[in-house]
Amino acid sequence: MRKDVGMSEMQVEMDPEDTVMRLWEACDRWRSHAERFEQLAEVGFPEGSRGRADTAAAAVVEPPPVVSRYLQERAWNTVRMLRALHRWVFETEPGRLHLDPTVMYPLMRAALEDTATIVWLQSPEDSEARLSRALQALHQDQVYFAKNHLLLASTAAGLGGTASEMSEQLAAHIEEEKRAAGEYFAQLAERLGLDPRAVTGTLTTSAPITTEYGAASVERVTWGMMSDLSHFSFMMLRHLAESPIPGSTVPLLHATMLQFGQTLNRVCDHAIAALERSAAVSQ
Repeated sequence: MRKDVGMSEMQVEMDPEDTVMRLWEACDRWRSHAERFEQLAEVGFPEGSRGRADTAAAAVVEPPPVVSRYLQERAWNTVRMLRALHRWVFETEPGRLHLDPTVMYPLMRAALEDTATIVWLQSPEDSEARLSRALQALHQDQVYFAKNHLLLASTAAGLGGTASEMSEQLAAHIEEEKRAAGEYFAQLAERLGLDPRAVTGTLTTSAPITTEYGAASVERVTWGMMSDLSHFSFMMLRHLAESPIPGSTVPLLHATMLQFGQTLNRVCDHAIAALERSAAVSQ
């Protein structure tokens, strides 16, 4: 669990102009972070790197699990979120900060989830622990895939005609996928000597950030706030737009966005470092 975190950035008397400047800088970092994540995802994990070794170690069944590919995909998804945020803030009204919580909070939350998961996946020094986490993430992805397709089939069944016939075929196919996936991950765990309960256990969306940073950490609390704020709340949006920080003229929206932006950037730094470490070639 990380101990090098805090809210020191916000523990100073806030000045409106200084807050806007720091907010501008925090948001602008999303572009350079996106560029670095893209570079790392494109290069991948060369021969002799930890990432390549983990992927090779997991190749004990056919088809082998996409261990390193999953990391790359989380990085690419982070790129999409960060670039969308940067465009929204700086290109909607060129020359001004365009801050719209309704649009930004879901994107910031998604970027925080992706980056925290990258950190969590690469945090253990032990290869077996990393593989266990990677397989748990892949297994959970399969669980969500099957669950959502079965819901889709159930919805289509109520439409009648061709839709109902196709829903039955889809449901049968997904049930078979679930069975095959269960056998696949059980076999993987057995051959790798991993605890099958760890591999197939439920992985909640918040688990990586909670495990890595702590339940009461700024990162976890920020993720929870952004999750809540991603849902429309007239009262909250109005409050953010119109309320200043007590004893200051700094808008609450600016202070909130600054804290969220700095937290996201900090976790981006950790995720980039984790990917770089995984891609480094041992001498």
